[in-house]
Amino acid sequence: MYLALPVLAAAAASTVSPLFAALLLPVVAVAALKREPPAVWVAIMGVTATSYAWFSLDTKPDQWPSVPDEIVWTDKVSESGGLLKGFAEDSSGNKWYVNYRFRAGEERDRFFLEGIAGYRYLVRAETEEPDPPPHAYAFDMAAWLQSEGADGILKLQDAEPAGAAPGMTAALRRWRAMLGSHIRANFPESVAAEAEALIIGERSATDPQDKRAYRKLGITHLFAISGLHVGIMVYLLREGLLRLGVRTHVVRTGLILFLPVYAMLAGGAPPVWRAVLISLMLLVPESKSGKPRLDLFLSAGMVLFLLIDPQAVTKPGFQMSYLAAFALIHSSTVLESARGALHQAWLVTVICQVAVTPVLLYHFFETSISAFAANLLFVPLFSIVILPANLILLVLTFILPQVAGLLFAVYVPLREGLAGFILLCAELPLSVWTPGRPDLPSILLLIAAIFIFFWLLEKQKGLAAAIVFGAACCIVHAVPYADPSVHVTFIDVGQGDSALVELPFRRSVFLIDTGGRLLFEGEEEGRMGSGVGERVVIPYLKGRGITRVDKLVLSHPDADHAEAADEVLEEIRAGEIHIGPGTRGKEGYADVIRAAGAKNIRVREMIAGAGWQEGNTLFRYLSPSDSEYRGNNDSLVLHMEHREFRVLFTGDLEEEGEKRIIGEYGSLFPVMILKAGHHGSRTSSSAPFLKAADPSLTVFSAGRNNRYGHPHQEVTGRLAEAGLPAVSTADYGTMTFSLSPGKNMTITHSRTQGN
Repeated sequence: MYLALPVLAAAAASTVSPLFAALLLPVVAVAALKREPPAVWVAIMGVTATSYAWFSLDTKPDQWPSVPDEIVWTDKVSESGGLLKGFAEDSSGNKWYVNYRFRAGEERDRFFLEGIAGYRYLVRAETEEPDPPPHAYAFDMAAWLQSEGADGILKLQDAEPAGAAPGMTAALRRWRAMLGSHIRANFPESVAAEAEALIIGERSATDPQDKRAYRKLGITHLFAISGLHVGIMVYLLREGLLRLGVRTHVVRTGLILFLPVYAMLAGGAPPVWRAVLISLMLLVPESKSGKPRLDLFLSAGMVLFLLIDPQAVTKPGFQMSYLAAFALIHSSTVLESARGALHQAWLVTVICQVAVTPVLLYHFFETSISAFAANLLFVPLFSIVILPANLILLVLTFILPQVAGLLFAVYVPLREGLAGFILLCAELPLSVWTPGRPDLPSILLLIAAIFIFFWLLEKQKGLAAAIVFGAACCIVHAVPYADPSVHVTFIDVGQGDSALVELPFRRSVFLIDTGGRLLFEGEEEGRMGSGVGERVVIPYLKGRGITRVDKLVLSHPDADHAEAADEVLEEIRAGEIHIGPGTRGKEGYADVIRAAGAKNIRVREMIAGAGWQEGNTLFRYLSPSDSEYRGNNDSLVLHMEHREFRVLFTGDLEEEGEKRIIGEYGSLFPVMILKAGHHGSRTSSSAPFLKAADPSLTVFSAGRNNRYGHPHQEVTGRLAEAGLPAVSTADYGTMTFSLSPGKNMTITHSRTQGN
């Protein structure tokens, strides 16, 4: 504690926020309670100060490094939809995140034939600035690059293979790539991705549906190389070599030399190095008497890892790995009280799952409830059957490929049956708890409850421990439902539309459009799971603790409004879906109609004059007025009225439709917030319409540096001439307008203009 926590606090304070210096409080409290001598206090302060100074050293140059003309690809490289992306290093040792779009399939094949990971490439490139995150819950490219130690982004115009790079690190990368290629070539397709994940830690080929199922069941850790995998591998190697007659000290020395190499072959993630470092420390004193202090080994490994890579402290894998390991080590009394192997497995699952709950909620906004039961089944299954089977099959594909083929004929049908069973289990209701990202008081409450939970568990008061932890979770879950404000959020989905309405006390939630991507000639669809719904809309909803919307309103079938709807429905339940009349059979709605049918969601065609009321909030459709869909002017236009708070969502409405609304619904004007039609196109937001609507604020939903020039300067000029303020998601990111019961309006956004 006196060494590890000060180093951890210094790493977090220097790389994330000075507030993490609060991690020193437990150290100070323990030292005070034990009345440690002055020398201990001096050591604590010295370790903290020295660590902070070390982590704060700025070794980066004041200016960005020059664009290289030669790079060496690392093994963190993947290809999807004709786009090659991953990390590379230049001759000066700078690390870059690189992307390159292949000109043709033949070029892609040549690259993979020549080799990528561990190979030199002559390039012509330019740097790119990372896009800012669309909202607080979305992936932050700049922060991720910093955590990976990257100096920037390179976009390649040309790339030409130049042979293998020198050095042991490059050789290890080539070996890892060759091992991955061997697995893909010799394992049946249905089990090859899993073998890559289990053996070399490469999970990019895992099917998104499988990833979703593993996450829901809380068994993702089984597919990330960690202590379980390393322990099984060490056991199999040790027992196998000993039974072959190899001397004990030779086996120990061989394992000590092999494990660091394996850590690099397995991708070098924090959980891998943690497991390898502990295994190494356990191997060294094996012949000595006395029980090894696992907590000391774990602390020493963590300190060593942080001194090499302080940015690891920001990574969820590092946080969860060490939290779970420390929790297990310091729960030895609890584990020793187990009344059998099944009871002990249950206790291990409970300890790990409870310990990492704050980390899961902060980073992923949810945690698996089914994990408590699923791990009892799948951990032994993967430990005893799946992982050893993959290791044995890998060896056999090298030495006895015919035998491997026979075993695959038995293994593959069984594994495919298990995969179907996993997908079935993942669809069970209430398998995941999604309270959203907790605020600071909620996180502190959870942490306090977890400490009390473990204290009560050690006192063998399991029921009381469960009640305390459960009560804290209920409070965290209830926080959003105690909010009396109305929230209207315009989600930054780039060049598209998506808005969210949350009524007081979260009585109802409505999602208006989901965004999407318009594909232009020559562009290819990316892999499943890479769309706007998966990257932007779902994280925002889950970050807010929303897993169900009462109504999903799709203004019209254009891709930039509705293309991501089916992605959203994969994760978010909907009470019903509203579409415009005559649009049910449109191609743009094909995927969402299929998804709605599969999930028994009612799809209703709405028309002008229809609407509904929730408490003091009234919703009315002002367009379209006929049953034939002819384009943008037949967008669903939704008017929201909550006392004096009026918002108009216009879809892609243009001047013709605006004239009709002025004539038929002029009594509903003025509005407080106007979502400008068609992203600020010159064919929308006409002067008469703006005069009638007289919005207090106009919001443009448009992409940064979009190819259309939205919002058009004619539209912004009309607004300026009328003295009407306007903002764009391109400048401000996601914007939320909140009206409190006291009629106070607050506006929050995810970034400042120009950044």
